[in-house]
Amino acid sequence: MAKLILTRYLYIFDEVGLSFIICLLKKHSLDECYFWISELYLSGFKDKVWDLIWFIYYDFYYIQNPLFESFLSKKYRSRELKDIFTVVKNLFKFKFSPEIFITRQYNHLIKEISLVFRGKKPNWLSVIPLHYHALFRFIDKKLYHFAVSSLPETVEDDLFDAIQIYFNISLKQIDDFKKNFVENQSCYHNPIHKIWAIICLLLFNPNYSNSKKIIYFGCKTEDYDTMLKIHQEHIPLNKYNSPQIYKTLDYKCIYSVSPLCSSFYLMRDGEENINHCYWYHWEYFAYESPLWKERFDKYDIFIDEEKKKIIFHDDDELEDFYSQYGYDPDELSGETQNKFLMNHMPDDYNWKVLYMELFPNYDLDKQFYKTFDKDLKFTY
Repeated sequence: MAKLILTRYLYIFDEVGLSFIICLLKKHSLDECYFWISELYLSGFKDKVWDLIWFIYYDFYYIQNPLFESFLSKKYRSRELKDIFTVVKNLFKFKFSPEIFITRQYNHLIKEISLVFRGKKPNWLSVIPLHYHALFRFIDKKLYHFAVSSLPETVEDDLFDAIQIYFNISLKQIDDFKKNFVENQSCYHNPIHKIWAIICLLLFNPNYSNSKKIIYFGCKTEDYDTMLKIHQEHIPLNKYNSPQIYKTLDYKCIYSVSPLCSSFYLMRDGEENINHCYWYHWEYFAYESPLWKERFDKYDIFIDEEKKKIIFHDDDELEDFYSQYGYDPDELSGETQNKFLMNHMPDDYNWKVLYMELFPNYDLDKQFYKTFDKDLKFTY
């Protein structure tokens, strides 16, 4: 289990990302989507934010919105927060589907191929390279969970050739796929995810090329400024005109992480007592975040891994640090603590709870769902 990481305002890193995904797919609140993604970005996880956006795009949006790929690539290259908001605003409005996500979960969590083909191979396989026969036979039988688990570890040119042959698409179409695949390598380093997305596009939206050209929306300057204000505005002074640093999280933690996060395997699962982590070791876990590391490294400190403590060698420096960042999560109101501690979370959430909540219109009557144990949780 990955080490616990706390973000700028002491949310748990993976739960911020998952809350963003859930909020985006539920189309609950665009402002909340902005809040979660900016919490990651302003915590210093700029590259991880873009990786997450590409991951989400290929997992949920590519099948219904393949032409958005070039727009996303353009925004990625500018790499500003406002461009991230623009991408998020468009994703928020798009249709989405679960096929790539759910089959990829099977591949990651189970990856068991229980079917062996027997008898004579169909004639159409003769024009496809031998090492892709299993992949395309599973595709042909609509056994997509086995198909994704049959993908090669590396993507070679002959896989594109096989895709062109099987789906009977034009040379221009396959060349466009190749071009985008190569050009976006520097944007998103997961070729297997991308090639499976292409296959799923051809399976579930074969007439994608007939789609009308869409005009994409930009993030308004006032929306961007409003969101930055939430993060940058100082909290009110007390009646003596002194800073109330200990109340920072009461003002800044606007949203609660989604209860549906517990349908995933989480960082917190590796900790015996999450409350104890916050009350006695929050500095140690916050140090894993780039922003907090930068703040701590201005001082003469020592990281005590055994005690999970950050030790200041100078008392004046310790006092200076806490005068700026003494958030004292153990002193917060119960309402604020629950926003990131998730003490309200049910223990019995599993993959099916998430699926039924996010994809109620997609039928679960598929053979491979039976291989998902009732206690299984998704990963991301």
